[in-house]
Amino acid sequence: MGKNNTMVLSNEKDIQSRIQQLEERKEKRKNVKLLYSPIKTTKYFLYILKDTIISGIRYFQTRPFLLFFIALFASSTFIAVYVPGEHQKYMGKYSDLISDCIWWVGLGVLSSIGLGTGLHTFVLYLGPHIAKVTLAATEWNSVNFDVYGANSFIQPTTAMIGGVSFWMILQKVQWAALFWGAGTAIGELPPYFVARTARLKGLKLEQEKKLKEQEKPIDEKDQQKKGLLERLSDKVPSLIGNLGFFGILAFASIPNPLFDLAGITCGHFLVPFWKFFGATFIGKAVVKAHIQACFVILAFNMETLTMVISFIEDKIPFLKNKIQPILEKERQKLNSNVSANAPKSLVGIIWDCVLFLMISYFLMSIVDSSVQEYLIEKDNKKIELLKSKLEKQQPKETKKTK
Repeated sequence: MGKNNTMVLSNEKDIQSRIQQLEERKEKRKNVKLLYSPIKTTKYFLYILKDTIISGIRYFQTRPFLLFFIALFASSTFIAVYVPGEHQKYMGKYSDLISDCIWWVGLGVLSSIGLGTGLHTFVLYLGPHIAKVTLAATEWNSVNFDVYGANSFIQPTTAMIGGVSFWMILQKVQWAALFWGAGTAIGELPPYFVARTARLKGLKLEQEKKLKEQEKPIDEKDQQKKGLLERLSDKVPSLIGNLGFFGILAFASIPNPLFDLAGITCGHFLVPFWKFFGATFIGKAVVKAHIQACFVILAFNMETLTMVISFIEDKIPFLKNKIQPILEKERQKLNSNVSANAPKSLVGIIWDCVLFLMISYFLMSIVDSSVQEYLIEKDNKKIELLKSKLEKQQPKETKKTK
């Protein structure tokens, strides 16, 4: 009997020490990055891609009708775009519009899907696009010019009578802002579905734990030991339930960096899909994107920009006659209708380098976060197995002591 007890105790100590080692290793997993350990990170990322492809194949194997409709839509799109015929007359009118819509929606998705590390496509793409349209419209006193295609930003022959108003410029860019905002709303869906699925899977375990906790007497000291975050987390579900549609709409309508976690939060607390997505879509696409567009239009019209530059040059003598020539070059470029094949300026080359660095950082952050989550998930599974072994051993030990 003594030997058996010592073996159980030693096994328990081994399991507890192993759990502690895994917890410490979980913290070190956050340092696994492509920059520091490229071979190891690339190897695990290939494992993730393999698992994703396998899970995708299994998903479509159980849903043949979905696969059929996707294949039908893809083949119909291919025929409509590439097969010659009478329909090409109509496709030519709308293909550019569709491609532009897909472009802005895709940029919006990239902006919000990274959970804080997303590609900031408003600053890199939509903001400069709105600024360029605003500069051109205020410089030419007209909005009668194309903003896409080979004939984009060609100066119109006549100016508009009465000048260009703020609302005219907003109408010129609002579709780009709307589709970009729609993309940011779509980008919140993957974390929502992941968190919702995880919560549904864990509900049974949580119910069992709650039943066990209800059987135990409530200790006031344990309640006092709970941290502020733990006490607040008990009230979060009711808070989100009370906020509902208009609460999510309010959070989505303002430039709020914390809203990156809204998809995870709403998915975890099982907020209905249409309540979450409807409020997020209206807030991000209709309200927030247009607020940002209005701010750029007000900041980058030619009069305001000239006034701000002259103010900066007056206050900072070092910049005297250094910023104004850059603006004059941009004005000359707009007025001269420079072709797309003209060599880029130094500012354009620097901007391209910034874009390249930002996109590279975004891709590296996706690889790093995916590998870290994959390794931490593996450690969590091992910890759960070891804890279940401990729970099985503890009843045996109590029976033997009795």
